[in-house]
Amino acid sequence: MLSTFSTSAAQGESHGFSAWEDTVCRTYVPVRCVRSVERPFSAHLKVQELGLSQLSRIESSAMSYARMADDIRLDSCDDLQFCLMLEGALHVRQAGRQASLKPGDMGLYDASRPFELDFPSDYRALVVKLPRALLATRLAAPERLSARLLPGDARLGALASSMIREAAALGDMAGGQVTHRLSTSLADILALALEVELLGSEPLTGRHAQLLQRVKSYMLEHLADAQLDVTAIAEAHHIAPRTLNRLFAADGTTAIRWLWQQRLAASHKALTEGQVRQVAEAALSFGFSDFSHFSRSFKKAFGVQPHTLVRSPH
Repeated sequence: MLSTFSTSAAQGESHGFSAWEDTVCRTYVPVRCVRSVERPFSAHLKVQELGLSQLSRIESSAMSYARMADDIRLDSCDDLQFCLMLEGALHVRQAGRQASLKPGDMGLYDASRPFELDFPSDYRALVVKLPRALLATRLAAPERLSARLLPGDARLGALASSMIREAAALGDMAGGQVTHRLSTSLADILALALEVELLGSEPLTGRHAQLLQRVKSYMLEHLADAQLDVTAIAEAHHIAPRTLNRLFAADGTTAIRWLWQQRLAASHKALTEGQVRQVAEAALSFGFSDFSHFSRSFKKAFGVQPHTLVRSPH
């Protein structure tokens, strides 16, 4: 579904700016809006829903936005917002960090913490608003990457930029099932780009990399085992649980988080591809014995209840 807003529809400039403030706070998160220059103000916004995520194209005169501690106390929204600059510049400040974005660059900011956004000149941007759970299942502690520059000319940055632009170009053409899958795919590539380009951690090499791969293969082969835990996995490979934890820490995650993500991803794939016909079958096939817990975790990760993906028999 698409929705649009333009200050040109408002009666008078002061009404236009007031309407813009209301629109920004409803669309994104409550913030303080300040005009950067004293000249005629104009702004345009187009918003499209992508499953539980949201993609918007924003065009505005120079502006500054600030989310303060008082705003957070009034509205505890903890969405993550990812901005791709098309024209103009953005200075984003959060958690003691500052990043300056030029056209093509991207940056993340976290609605659960105070932030400041300064657009010193007219600008155009694409903004992806993601539920924290959607990104957190793919990237450990995404808030640590807020207010950091993801260059548009970086290899994975360019891939993420291209995907955001293509998603925006779809407009209202895609149906609900397509937009849901697009939303999860977009979260996948954004998490990968942030992790690889910003964390810059060196991958495991040699025997440690081989051991981690063996452990992951073992876990994938035993997804249906609801009793699989750190101790069982470590014992199967004749290593200490601490060693197992260090292997996954070097990979940017934990053993249980990785296992949980694989189980959810496998159940999602089985449902969307019609490999299973019932939610209970998807849950049991991938190590979930508590169906209610499975449904809640699935909804948190993918934005939909698992039963909505069950294919009807022909």
